[in-house]
Amino acid sequence: MPPRTEGLLAQGHLAMSGLSQVSGGTACSLVAESVRVSGSIRLPAVGTSMVPAIHPGDILSIQPIDPKEVTLGDIVVYAREQVLVVHRIVRTSASSSESNLVTRGDRLLRDDAPILPGELLGRVASIERKNRRVNIHPLLNRAEQALCLVLRRSERATYLFLRANALWRGLFSKGSVWQA
Repeated sequence: MPPRTEGLLAQGHLAMSGLSQVSGGTACSLVAESVRVSGSIRLPAVGTSMVPAIHPGDILSIQPIDPKEVTLGDIVVYAREQVLVVHRIVRTSASSSESNLVTRGDRLLRDDAPILPGELLGRVASIERKNRRVNIHPLLNRAEQALCLVLRRSERATYLFLRANALWRGLFSKGSVWQA
């Protein structure tokens, strides 16, 4: 049975880094170890749960972070059930002796189950889209919030947004016939 692919960085999509033939648990372990040892790792994004902030195909640079240093609005990476997930911190919850981080994809309706500090792999330090760095906004402005509301309610709207964005970037990218 193939690994689950509901997370943004699902194991089956790590082919760019040569991990496509590795089991989900092993891939998660390798990513976690790479972040610990080298201090960072770059992985391609898969899925649409973080649109409009992160698009499928974006390259994410992930750096380790202490769970106590995470702030509201940070985009973090965690491993759960052999899937790497990239979502935004929406709140912290204190239970017993540890505080848990609560995340949610920007276009998802529900919060994820709280993540424990041991599941946290790192924070997204930068996003690269079509060889350009994209700004990471810790909190969404009103226009982005409105866009997320539309995208949360419609897969078709998400598809159209991504297609229009790709077309727009294609028209005005280097080498375009429309560029003077």
